[in-house]
Amino acid sequence: MATVRSRQLKNEDHPPKRSIAKSLVLTILTLLLLVTLFISGQLVRREYSFHPISGTSMSPTLTEKDMVLVKRRDPIHRYDVIAFSVKGEEGKFVKRVIGMPGDTMFIRNDRMILNIGEQGDFETTYTFQLSPAVAEEFQELTKVPKGLYFTTGDHIDVSKDSRTFGFVYKKEIEGTVQFHLPSLIRKQADSE
Repeated sequence: MATVRSRQLKNEDHPPKRSIAKSLVLTILTLLLLVTLFISGQLVRREYSFHPISGTSMSPTLTEKDMVLVKRRDPIHRYDVIAFSVKGEEGKFVKRVIGMPGDTMFIRNDRMILNIGEQGDFETTYTFQLSPAVAEEFQELTKVPKGLYFTTGDHIDVSKDSRTFGFVYKKEIEGTVQFHLPSLIRKQADSE
């Protein structure tokens, strides 16, 4: 009479064998999954980037230590929030586009009047106080030049933007902000 113990010993003597075909299929599927994950990661890194926000110039839209997802090669429209670099300045800037290429404008006494309505009617305008250097640079212009954008921060009183460093070149724009992740630190502080 066979006992439970003797049946267990018989099974240990001959462990179940996985077929070579099953092992090969599992290996191929694992490799395909790894290659797919790698390629997807590369595509996402080519199309998107993350940037932290420092400072309060985009408050209340974006605040200190928020993270933003920036989509590269996205068309730029008025009022989009963009990430860009400025020659001679450190780091990335995140600001809102106000002036688009072709918008009419004029400068008087370090103030810029920017027309965003119908060409030449000046019924829908913004007025900005410019730094003297930027006002001098813009003095002869009647339109925002092709490939350039005028940006401001949402918290205009503290923002360092096109009023102080001039137009933003299209080639310096990394992309448009698609999504922002609010700071966990700020949420914890608000709950206390």
